Formats: sequence, C-alpha cells, structure tokens
Amino acid sequence: MEIARVALRRRGKRWGVEVTLKEGGVRRYRYGSEAQARYFAAVFELGPTWLPPVSRGGRSRAGASSAERAASGPG
Repeated sequence: MEIARVALRRRGKRWGVEVTLKEGGVRRYRYGSEAQARYFAAVFELGPTWLPPVSRGGRSRAGASSAERAASGPG
C-alpha cells in the first residue's frame, strides 16, 4: 500500500489527516488536537507498511468498554 498524498485538515475544533493512496482510495483519521494530527501526518508521510483502521462516527474509543477495545485490536 503506497501513499500518494497526506493532507492535514481542520474542521471546526477537530483536526484530521486525509491519506490518499496511489491505488485511488482515501482514508480519513480524526484527532482531538492539532499536535496529534500533525504527529500522525508526519508518520503517514514516512510511508508505513500498513495503515490503522479509519475513524468512524459515533462512540469514541474513550467511551468504549475494555472488552470492546480489546476486540477492536491495536490502536
């Protein structure tokens, strides 16, 4: 999986990173702070061999039970 472009985005008070893949897909990740988003944008620019699951709406990981977090895998 090769990354074509990484873009830092701000939407209201939330920050995010948009990762465009050379294969044509787009993955979007949301973060609580600008510092977190900039950190992960830099990590994605390095071209990791795999990407974490995308951000999903709804309940935050902080609100998930420990069983739900364990079932969802690393991250």
